[in-house]
Amino acid sequence: MKKIILLSISILISFSFCLSTNAYFYTDYYWESIKWFINSPSLDQLKNIENTRIKNCEKVYLEATRRREYTDTEKLVCKDIFDIKFQEELDYKTYMLRNRGIY
Repeated sequence: MKKIILLSISILISFSFCLSTNAYFYTDYYWESIKWFINSPSLDQLKNIENTRIKNCEKVYLEATRRREYTDTEKLVCKDIFDIKFQEELDYKTYMLRNRGIY
């Protein structure tokens, strides 16, 4: 009887662990983040953005990311946008690695 209880508890814990690890993967926020990253504006599409702050931050993000350090002024003006872009990129990479069975 004790073995059956321990076995059922271990199965329940394993099952709940599997569900909890995929909970983040299937949320609407997660899919929205991936969609925004995939549909990020290209350099040609920047001229269509009306908000000058967002336009400049998107331009800096495209030009500077992984090429140079951000200046202090760029960090001050665009920190919130950069944080969102970095999270979107991380979500996209995680999604792609999971699809390939790597993560």
